[in-house]
Amino acid sequence: MRSTVYVIMLAWLVAAFLSACHRVTAKAAKGLVPQAQAVTTVPYQEARHYFIKNTVNRPVPRHINTASEFSSYFAMAATMGPNGQPTPIDFNTHDVLVYDAGIVQRQLDITPMALSRTRDKLILDIRIHKGTALDYQMHPFVLLIVPKNLPQQVDFNIQK
Repeated sequence: MRSTVYVIMLAWLVAAFLSACHRVTAKAAKGLVPQAQAVTTVPYQEARHYFIKNTVNRPVPRHINTASEFSSYFAMAATMGPNGQPTPIDFNTHDVLVYDAGIVQRQLDITPMALSRTRDKLILDIRIHKGTALDYQMHPFVLLIVPKNLPQQVDFNIQK
C-alpha cells in the first residue's frame, strides 16, 4: 500500500514537471519570451599614429561619422620609419569607433579583441593590461576604422 502511494505521488510530480515545461515552450512559441538577437562579426582596421588633442576637455564620442568631427578630437602623429604615416581614413565609406581610457598615470595596453553587432548596437571586446605607474599623464585610446551604416550605439566589453 505504501509503495503504491509513493508511485502515485511520483507520477503526479513528473506530470506536473512535464506540464510546466510545456507551458514555457508554449509561451516561447507565442513570442512571449524574447528571442536572442543575432550577433554577427564586423570587420575593422586599427588606425595608427593619431593622438587626442590637448584642447579636448570633453569625452571623445564612441562613434565618429565625419572627418570634421574626427579632426576636432584627433590630430596626426607621423613618426620616422616605413610604417610611420597615420592610417588613412575615408569617411565617405568608413566610420571610426573610439575607446577612450581617459587621462591616466599608468601604462595601459589596450587591445581590441573582437567587434560584433546586433540589430541595434555594436559590441567591442577589449582587453586592457595595466602596467607600471608613470611620472606623467597620458591619454590612451584605440581607434577602429569600420564600414559605414552600422548602429550608432557602441558598448564595450572590457576584459582585464
